[in-house]
Amino acid sequence: MNFQRYLFLFLRHSWIVVLLTAGALAGAWTWVSKQTPIYASRAVMEVETKAADVVNEIKDVQDSSVSTTEALNTVVQSLSSNSLMLAVAKKTGVDAIYAAEKGRPAVTSADDAALADYMKSKVVISLRRMTRLIDIVAEDPKPEKAQEIAAAVVSEFLAMQAQDRLSVGKNANTFLFEEVSKQKAKLETSEKKLAEFRIENKAVSLDERQNIIVEKLNDLNKQVTEAGTQRAKIEADLEALKRTDGKDVRAMLELNSVATIPQVVALRSALTAKEADFAAVRERYLDQHPKYKETTSQLAEIQSKLATAVGAAGDVLKQQYKTFLDTENRLTDMLEKQKEEALELDKTSIPYNVLKREVDSDRTLYETLLNRLKETDVTQGLTKTPYRFVEEPMLTATPVRPNKSKILLASLLLGLVASGGIVLLLDRLDSSVRTVDDAEAAFELPVLAAVPEADTSKIPPGGTVMTDDAGSSQAEAFRTLRASISLLGDEENRRVLMVTSAIPSEGKTFNSINLAAALATQGLKTLLIDADLRRPALSSTLLDSDERKGEDYRGLTDCLSGLTETADAVRPTKVPNLWLLPSGRRAPNPSELLAQRTVPEYIAGLLKHFDRVIIDSAPINAVSDSLALAGHVHAVCVVIRFGKTPRRAISRALSLLRKADARLAGLIMNRMPGGRGGAYYYYYYGDPYLKDSVYGDSDKSRKKHAKAEAKA
Repeated sequence: MNFQRYLFLFLRHSWIVVLLTAGALAGAWTWVSKQTPIYASRAVMEVETKAADVVNEIKDVQDSSVSTTEALNTVVQSLSSNSLMLAVAKKTGVDAIYAAEKGRPAVTSADDAALADYMKSKVVISLRRMTRLIDIVAEDPKPEKAQEIAAAVVSEFLAMQAQDRLSVGKNANTFLFEEVSKQKAKLETSEKKLAEFRIENKAVSLDERQNIIVEKLNDLNKQVTEAGTQRAKIEADLEALKRTDGKDVRAMLELNSVATIPQVVALRSALTAKEADFAAVRERYLDQHPKYKETTSQLAEIQSKLATAVGAAGDVLKQQYKTFLDTENRLTDMLEKQKEEALELDKTSIPYNVLKREVDSDRTLYETLLNRLKETDVTQGLTKTPYRFVEEPMLTATPVRPNKSKILLASLLLGLVASGGIVLLLDRLDSSVRTVDDAEAAFELPVLAAVPEADTSKIPPGGTVMTDDAGSSQAEAFRTLRASISLLGDEENRRVLMVTSAIPSEGKTFNSINLAAALATQGLKTLLIDADLRRPALSSTLLDSDERKGEDYRGLTDCLSGLTETADAVRPTKVPNLWLLPSGRRAPNPSELLAQRTVPEYIAGLLKHFDRVIIDSAPINAVSDSLALAGHVHAVCVVIRFGKTPRRAISRALSLLRKADARLAGLIMNRMPGGRGGAYYYYYYGDPYLKDSVYGDSDKSRKKHAKAEAKA
C-alpha cells in the first residue's frame, strides 16, 4: 500500500525529519527570545441603531442613523483619524516618547503627520463582523501605557462627537421653528381649497355615494360572472349532447348538466334503491317466483322512465340555457348603467380625493412638528450620542506578541513540511530498488532471498553467519536462498553457481561465503572459488594470515595458467565440508585467463571432487571478467543492495549476462532493513519465530525446545 510505503520511507529518513524540525524549533525559540514583548489592552464601543435625533421624521431632512455598514465603517475611519491620534498622543504623553526616540527635546507642528502615523502603529481599530461593536486595541511594551492609550482613544472620540452634535442641535432647533410656521400656512391653504370645492360641487355626501356605487358594481360584476359561468357550462354540455347517442343513457348521464336535472336525479335515486331491493330478492327467490318477477318489472319500468327523462334532457337544457342567457344579458345591462353612473361620480370625486389627501398629509406633518416642539427634552435629544462605551480597557499580564506557542507550533509544522518535502524529493531522485515486489516487477526475475542488515562484529575471523550465528535472521535468509536454488531444476543443472553484482560494494562476497556455508552445513562437499581476480577478498576473510604466505599459497590463476594442480591450491576452511580456491597470484590479463577454452573442462573437473561449486566473480559493469565465466556455470545469482544499486546499473548488468548466454537464477537483495520495518520491504515476520527456534542463541530457548521434545 502507498500508505505503508510512505510510512517506512519517513521512518527510514526519520533523522532528516528530526534534524530539520529541531533546527526550526531552535531557530524560532532564538528569535522569540530576542523579541521585545508587546502588551495589548482592548476597549469596546457600541454604536446604537438610531440616534435620538428630533429631526429624523421631518420631511426633506436626512436620517442620521449609523446602523448601516457604510456608516459603521465611517466611524471606524474616524477613530483612526489624524486629529484624533494627535489628541490621544498629547493626552497620554506618547508625543514625549516619540521625541525621545527621535532624539529631540519636543515635537513640533512639522512632526504632526509622523506622530499620527506613530500612534496608528500602536492602535488597531476594527468592526466586529455582523455586529455594531467596534474594538479599539492599543499595543505598547508597557501594559499600563497600552491601557491608557485605549481609554484615551475612546474618551477623545466621544468628546469630539459631543462638541460636533452640540452645534448641530442648535441649528436643528432653529430649523424646527421655521418648519412649523411654513407647515401651518400650508395647512390653512389646503383646508380652504377643500371647503370651496365642497360648496361648488355639493360634495358633502360624496364619500357615502362612492362607497354605495362601488358595492353595487362589485355585486353586479359577481352576478354577471356567475350567470356567464352557468351559461357556458350548459352550452358546452349541449355541444357534447349533440355528439352523444341518445340511446346511450350511461354516456348521457356523464354530462353534468344532464345528471343534475331534478327529474333525472329523482329517477336515479329510485333506480339505485330498486336495484338494492332486486339484489336482496335475487338472493332469496328464484327467477320464476312472483316476488322476483314483480321486482324485475318495477326495475325495468324505472329504467324506462330514466331513459325517457334522459332522452328529453336536450329540451330541458335548451330551456335552462335560454334562462341563463337572458339573466346574463339583463345583469350585463345593469352593470353597464352602474359603470356610467360611477364614471359620472369619478369626475367629481377625483379632485375631491386629491384635495382631501393633501389636507390629511399637511395636518399630519404639522402635528408632528408641534409634538416635537412640545417635548421637554428637545435639547437633550439633540445632543444625545449614539455611541456607548461597553467594555473598559483592562491591564493584561500576558503579551500578545510574540505569541510563543503559535510561533513554535508554526515552526514545528514548517520543519515537518520542509523535512517531508526533502524526504519525498530524495525518494523521487532515488532510483534504487527497495522492495521485493519492485525488484521482481522491474527486472522480471524472482528474488531468491532477502538478506537483512545485521551486526556481524560477533562473527570471528574465518567464521560465517551460518556457523557462528545460526539463530539470526541473516542465517535464515541464507537457508531460504539455499532452498530457492534447490528449486531451480535437476541437481545436475544447479551444481555450479556464480554470485556476482552489477557494481562494487554490493555484498556479493559476503553472500558467496554464506551461500557456500549454507550448502556445506547441509552435508554437501562445497568448493568456494574466488574468481574476482582484480580485488580478491575471500582469502582474507576465510584464511589466516599465515596461510596466505609462502610459495605454497596458490590459487585460481595458477591453476588456469598450468603452474599448479587444483589439489595443491584448494584450502580447507573452519566450516566443515567447505573448501576455498583462492584467487592466487595476480595475473596481468585476468579477462583473457578466464576466457580460455579450457575453463569449461576445468569446471567439469572440479565437479568430480565436489558436490557444489560457488564462484565469487567480479562486478558485471566494472569489468568483463564475469561475462567470460557466465556461460559456463549452471546458474547466476545477482546481488543487489537495498537502497543503493541504481536500477539502470542492474538492468545493464542483466542485459550483459543475457547476451553472454548466462542462465539467470534470480536476485539476492542484500542489506535489507531489519526489525519491524523489514516487514514492508520483504515480508519478513520471522523474528519471534527464530528466537524460539532450535537455532536460537539463548539457553532459555534451548531448554524450552528440549522440554517440548521430551513431552513429545
